[in-house]
Amino acid sequence: MKKLVIVLAVIAMVISMSSCKKNGSTTPTGAAKAYYECLKGGDFKAAVKSTYKYNKEMTAEEQKKADESIDALADKLSMAMSFTGGIKDFTISDEAIDGEMATVKVKITYGNGESDEKTEQLKKIGENWFIFDGETVENPNDLFSGDEEATDEEEEEEGEELADEE
Repeated sequence: MKKLVIVLAVIAMVISMSSCKKNGSTTPTGAAKAYYECLKGGDFKAAVKSTYKYNKEMTAEEQKKADESIDALADKLSMAMSFTGGIKDFTISDEAIDGEMATVKVKITYGNGESDEKTEQLKKIGENWFIFDGETVENPNDLFSGDEEATDEEEEEEGEELADEE
């Protein structure tokens, strides 16, 4: 009986992880589902690889830099998930397509019992859809260089807002 349970658990894990390996999907809902399955299963590298930024057209040099940075991006996702206890469950609804862009609503239940609702943007490349965060970046290398620091002007605006609240 124990062997059967172990075999079934391994089969279930292989099936769930195989959905992470596929980059993009022919539907926005399918792409969002694959992305969140990767996050839920702890396959953060596959989650990064299933985004628009990783799959858009890049030169060989840009792709090499993206590949070199994937561990750091996966580590950031892992750290973010550790604060919430990971993803326990999620549901995707309300797919809306407008040309090469789409949105889906995602309701997430975390391992710590908290929940969140968000609207994910997706962008199409060829026949496949990918998670898209809405940033327009002129230089793809900027995507993999780490967190950008706030400009002096942004910091000044934040300081003024805080002063106004007091």
